[in-house]
Amino acid sequence: MNRFPPLTVSEITERLNVDLETGICTWRDATKYHRPLVGCLAGHAQAKNSGKTYWLIKLNGHPYRRAQLVLTVATGRWPTETVDHIDGNSLNDRAANLRHATIMQNAWNHKRRAKKADTPMGVRRLPSGRFQARIAVNKQQQIIGVFDTVQAAEAAYMQARKENYGAFH
Repeated sequence: MNRFPPLTVSEITERLNVDLETGICTWRDATKYHRPLVGCLAGHAQAKNSGKTYWLIKLNGHPYRRAQLVLTVATGRWPTETVDHIDGNSLNDRAANLRHATIMQNAWNHKRRAKKADTPMGVRRLPSGRFQARIAVNKQQQIIGVFDTVQAAEAAYMQARKENYGAFH
């Protein structure tokens, strides 16, 4: 997730005030060149090529995602792979909205995907006019079933998501 060295709780809290309830960080100890920033909001929002926007805070010359810093302070350990935003909002860095996750678990938590079809995620229209529900589990496509209505296919897909992805559905 990040090519920069992991930080400890003490390294983070030495420089930042981290509010776990709001996910907001303010400067406790700005660099000697930026003393007026003490007490001010740390970092800035930056859009990524993926279309998501993350809040970045520069520490020790490296930009870190605010979510990493908040989760580290909340749990006492640096994220080994990635940080998952439970509600899918990449700017909602409240500790209660963050959890440690693998890359695969984080991918499971996507609420929607860009697609050209007008059917819900996990559902496709067959030439017969019926609807097929499918899901990928461990990179293997599985057909859940074929249904007469888009609603039935979507319900079957959502149930399969819950069964296969657990808390990350």
